[in-house]
Amino acid sequence: MLRLPHPRRHDVSTFDVPKDSRGGRVQPVLGLDANVKSEVIYRPIGQMPRRPSDTRKRIVQTALKLFSARGYHSTGIADILKESGVKRGSLYHYFGSKKELGFAAIDEMMRIHVEEGAARYLRTNDHPIDRLLKVLDDLPTVVRLEAIDSMATDVSVRMASSDEDFQKWLARSVEALIDELEGVLSRGVADGQIVDSVNPRVLSHVVVVVVQGIQLTSLLGQREVIWKDARRWLRQYLNSLRT
Repeated sequence: MLRLPHPRRHDVSTFDVPKDSRGGRVQPVLGLDANVKSEVIYRPIGQMPRRPSDTRKRIVQTALKLFSARGYHSTGIADILKESGVKRGSLYHYFGSKKELGFAAIDEMMRIHVEEGAARYLRTNDHPIDRLLKVLDDLPTVVRLEAIDSMATDVSVRMASSDEDFQKWLARSVEALIDELEGVLSRGVADGQIVDSVNPRVLSHVVVVVVQGIQLTSLLGQREVIWKDARRWLRQYLNSLRT
């Protein structure tokens, strides 16, 4: 892909239209991405343009999938290239190293966890306790390990154990989730929906630890009674906090 300096105006007549390797004309494609403001991107006439961000997303999601299935150290760049169908040059255009891609995979995992996984219920307008109960109900079970939240736990365990920097990165992401949970609980107390004896920060810690324990127990294939008992206890306790 040939990249030329962006003209002062969106007027491609200031350039000689380039030719492809076979001598055919190519056409400029402007504004493919909001982040690409200093370039004109040329592609062969008739070829549908692909947003650069689409390529990056495919790389990250492929890496996330493979890191979850095989582990970080057992997944090579060649594996990611083969699975994603992306060229090596494109990958290194977005990521300077495999580790940098690892950080991006963690961020994507947390995005999926919050937007599509059980954590999405924290952002509804339901009663605060009902939001937490929906989070519990949506956690993966032993027979549903392909669920989004189970994948998130799998990646967390594998990557945090493989690198201290990943561990710190994940800890920061989890802390942000705890802050959001604390906000939900604090507003519930302030609005009189939750008993005022509750410490929102402490309760958010308890919920996160129990939820992670349920997920990890499920992931390790432990007896269902273990995580079912934990979930049942937490449900009863949360319901007791209603005013």
